[in-house]
Amino acid sequence: MSVMNRRSFLFGMVMSFFGGALARPALAQTPAGQQVIRGRGREIFVSLSAQRLWAYQDGEVAMTFLISSGEPGRPTRRGNYRIQSKLPEAWSNVWQLRMPYWMGIYYAGRIENGIHAMPLLRNGTPVRWPVGYPASYGCVVALTKDAAALYRWAPLGTPVYIR
Repeated sequence: MSVMNRRSFLFGMVMSFFGGALARPALAQTPAGQQVIRGRGREIFVSLSAQRLWAYQDGEVAMTFLISSGEPGRPTRRGNYRIQSKLPEAWSNVWQLRMPYWMGIYYAGRIENGIHAMPLLRNGTPVRWPVGYPASYGCVVALTKDAAALYRWAPLGTPVYIR
């Protein structure tokens, strides 16, 4: 990533932290140098360092919010993905959790990791992870209102870039 690209991306991170105008991290690059955010259609960008998600419509910020990514030892995998599954609520046999507004993005072994709302115990009691800090089991977790809005907004196949 060039110095100018880094500066533009960091400026957006700083401005979002201080509540300023959100600059689009359009200059984030893949290892091959290809632009990640293309400015066409709907795209989702997740920053693990900022613990924030941006959703873009034709290059403009449609929504942004804090997330909780994977905790140490169970990190959220960096990479380029697409929303490959959507369920109003998924169930994890491994963790014994209900995951509202499930959007699966990649497989971690035999289980799928995804973006979803704060999970619920079997009886419906919400699990309360600290949003804005790595605390999940590998998924990208958002507050319920944010996950619900993203679930309604993003169709299957929407690109998801995790950096």
